Amino acid sequence: MSLLVGWTALSTRPEAEALARGLVGARLAACVQIDGPVVSVYEWRGRIEQAEEFRLCVKFVPARAAGIEAWLRDHHPYDTPEWVVVRAEHVAEKYLSWARTNSTSAPL
Repeated sequence: MSLLVGWTALSTRPEAEALARGLVGARLAACVQIDGPVVSVYEWRGRIEQAEEFRLCVKFVPARAAGIEAWLRDHHPYDTPEWVVVRAEHVAEKYLSWARTNSTSAPL
């Protein structure tokens, strides 16, 4: 089994913390780290925009990928949220075992 890492961003720390807690609480993600603020520069509706955001780094097992994407569609406040996922090339076995345990068992 491998580990996936996905990124999204939110405009405020409280929103980021709520999304992180929701993903971990639903046992979709083993861990979510919050960075920021970071500055994002992007085009939106024909204009170049710049905004401070809080980036979430979401770590999860492949079996949870579809569930996380669906959960983000329902809970993310952005019209078009970032959701970019990569497969970790190498994960220490002990960490992978922890991640598997904390994102595949039934909630307590």
